[in-house]
Amino acid sequence: MRQKRAKAYRKQMNVYKMTFKFKPPIQVLVDSDAILEAQKTKFDLNKGIARTVQMETKLFITQCCINHLYNSGNQEAIDIAKTMEKRRCHHDETKTSDDCISSITNVDGENKFRYVVVTQNAKLRRDLRQIPAVPLIYMNRSVMIMEPMSIATSRVVRAVERRKLTGGLNDARSAGLRDEDKETEEENANSEKRPERKRKRGPKGPNPLSMKKKKKKVADVDAKNDNSQSEGAKKTRKRRHRRRGKSDQAEKGESDANKEGKENEEEKSDSKERNEVSEIQNAEGKEEESGAGDKADGKADIQVDETQMKEN
Repeated sequence: MRQKRAKAYRKQMNVYKMTFKFKPPIQVLVDSDAILEAQKTKFDLNKGIARTVQMETKLFITQCCINHLYNSGNQEAIDIAKTMEKRRCHHDETKTSDDCISSITNVDGENKFRYVVVTQNAKLRRDLRQIPAVPLIYMNRSVMIMEPMSIATSRVVRAVERRKLTGGLNDARSAGLRDEDKETEEENANSEKRPERKRKRGPKGPNPLSMKKKKKKVADVDAKNDNSQSEGAKKTRKRRHRRRGKSDQAEKGESDANKEGKENEEEKSDSKERNEVSEIQNAEGKEEESGAGDKADGKADIQVDETQMKEN
């Protein structure tokens, strides 16, 4: 595929994706004529369709188209059809491929299931051009070609783009794709409307952004600082007491016993010192008494000697 044609196909599929909510894997309906043409030219339908759509694809074939292939007796074409997933058409009698595919694709004038149709039938392609959002693909000399958007599709795309400018974002209901959304819209319209709250209207105040900010007074700042300092002075740190366990109690008992033993030893040493002092004092008193007696004896001897001398 040439680069210019691939770019045009990619742009066209993006329009289908954004406007009509096509999502991968893209569902592709293949009729019996396209399968016979692919078998005749030895063309790989899976790769060719994926290369043309440039997205993940999933191929379908209807029961009526399979019956036409069985009637043709072409076993290779039947084998190709067996690789595709069967799409139920709910037709009791076998219809032509164009009638079967148009009945599935055209649901109330819209492509409800977002099918991409691959067909060699010119009449079927002409009928499907009247339905918006139906991409059409056919084969020309073993080359797969995607038709440009039909007039009906282009008209819907322009209407959706115009509605985006005036009404907001894109909505799939504007493309005529979802009847369920329409029903929910009607239900919401019939439901009771919530009472709207009345806005209070009164005199408006000045714009706070245009007003000049008030300056803080110095006295107020000093008073706040004084209060903060007084509060800080009042706050005192609480001392946390440690809980004493059994080991602490045992240590306390040992320390008390050691203190008592030291006090007893000090008392004993004091009593010994007192006894020694008293013994020393007694010894000194005895020496003084003996000295006084010796002095008295000496005086008496002197007096006797004096009397003897007087008598002589």
